[in-house]
Amino acid sequence: MRIKLNEAQDRALRAFLTDNPDAEQLSAREYVVDLYDIDPPVSLDLVFVKGGIGVDGAAELLFDEALDGWYMGERLETPEQVRDALVRSGAIPE
Repeated sequence: MRIKLNEAQDRALRAFLTDNPDAEQLSAREYVVDLYDIDPPVSLDLVFVKGGIGVDGAAELLFDEALDGWYMGERLETPEQVRDALVRSGAIPE
C-alpha cells in the first residue's frame, strides 16, 4: 500500500525516523520502526517513494508477559490505519 505525503510530512517523518531509537534504517529509503508509544503499539516497514511512502509491512504489536517480549498481532490492512498510527505517534502532522 502507498500513502501520500506532502513535503512537510515527508521531512517530519524522516526526522522522526532518524531520531527514534526504535527505528532501524535498512537502506537509503527503507526503515523499520516500532511505535510503542501508541495504543495499540505497531510495527511498520516503510519505504520512501516519490510523493510518499510505500508500506511493505504493518502490524499491531502484542506483549507476552510469560516470554517478556513483543510479537506481531493483527495486520494493518488499510492506508488509513497506517496514517492514523503515524499521526498518533507524532511522526507526521495531519
